[in-house]
Amino acid sequence: MAMREDPLNEKAAAYLRKHTRNPPRIRQRPHARLGLAVAIPCRDEPDLLTTLADLWACRRPDCAVEVIVVINAAEDAPPAVHAQNRRTLHQAADWLADKADPRLRFHLLHFPALPARKAGVGLARKLAMDEAVARFLAAGQPDGVIACLDADCRVSPDYLRAIEKHFRGRPEAPACSIHYEHDWAALADPRHREGIIQYELHLRTVVAGLRHAGYPFAFHTTGSAMAVRAGAYVRQGGMNQRRGAEDFHFLAKLMPLGGFSALTATTVVPSARASHRVPFGTGRAMADWLADDRGAWLTYAPESYRDLRALMGRVEALYALRPDAVPDLLHRLPAPLARFLGEVGFAGRLRELQENSASAATFRGRFWRWFDRFRVLKYLHFARDRHYPLVPVSDAARTLLAWQDLCAPAPGSESGCTELFELLERYRRWDREQGTLAATGP
Repeated sequence: MAMREDPLNEKAAAYLRKHTRNPPRIRQRPHARLGLAVAIPCRDEPDLLTTLADLWACRRPDCAVEVIVVINAAEDAPPAVHAQNRRTLHQAADWLADKADPRLRFHLLHFPALPARKAGVGLARKLAMDEAVARFLAAGQPDGVIACLDADCRVSPDYLRAIEKHFRGRPEAPACSIHYEHDWAALADPRHREGIIQYELHLRTVVAGLRHAGYPFAFHTTGSAMAVRAGAYVRQGGMNQRRGAEDFHFLAKLMPLGGFSALTATTVVPSARASHRVPFGTGRAMADWLADDRGAWLTYAPESYRDLRALMGRVEALYALRPDAVPDLLHRLPAPLARFLGEVGFAGRLRELQENSASAATFRGRFWRWFDRFRVLKYLHFARDRHYPLVPVSDAARTLLAWQDLCAPAPGSESGCTELFELLERYRRWDREQGTLAATGP
């Protein structure tokens, strides 16, 4: 009776009826104190056991944990993919045979014939996360936390505890990004090492640039390093089924809900290997890097973020802005940003947001749901294509640090990966510091 009266249980049950492809597959009764599930999509993955071993070695949190692995392939996948999936399934089952801990359970789910039109990392992640929702519902814990990991990641020994503590201390937080660092030193190929360092530096300069602009959702959007409350997951309609960038679009919906944060007390180590399994992300980026001879990774020019800052500082005043004052506002903004806003119908959208907002607080919420990370990305692409060509990531990184009065390694002090890694390390420290400030702030 209590389960039916709990609105979170009702929402979870309704979500499972409406949005899931399959009925729950795990029949084992969940632990009564289940509070954390780790969802792992796995396709054509030869090293799943390393990830599972890291999770098994983690210090146990107070709540019970379940790890849900979805070993998957499209119905038309090459025979080699199906063969590797079967090997992975058997190896993992053998490894789990002597692992017994009621507070840390592992479940292997095999989906060997997903529809070719929809098969991909988005669907696989959704299957694992939906199963987690069902497990929380069965345990009477409908607002448990779902952590997303990939099948080729390493994690710190405090990974599980840190996630539990983070959400326990933020009862209203819908989701978080988790600090990550690629292990470039493990790569034997110097070219590959240089590529992953520059690629991660690119990811961090984007977040740093948004932070400089005053954008309130300057967080990383990495699918292997994020966590979400099951209640928030359900309310947002679950994971999308994109074949790539599913993490970006998923988190872009969650950030404007309020309370989104960065978990920097632990670290996920994503794989730095090259791969063509997805159209976006680290694997594809490394494959493209190794396939050509470019000397530098290119990223958005810092001026793009500087211009965006001019709008971010005026958002609070937009609610009361008269329609006849919009042209003057656009005239006072930097030209690239003003042109972008004109192309996306800013004046009409602003009037619509004002008319449908009973208060300034409501307006702010609606504005940020409109000007979300996806729209910011469109702006960055607009600025890149029309005004500010891409620049070497090391140059952009140094400029952004200088704008924040933060020190960076002197250019030319050393050559090759060492100097680049020193710059990357400064950004990693900066991200960790910002996460700590967010954790202790109001």
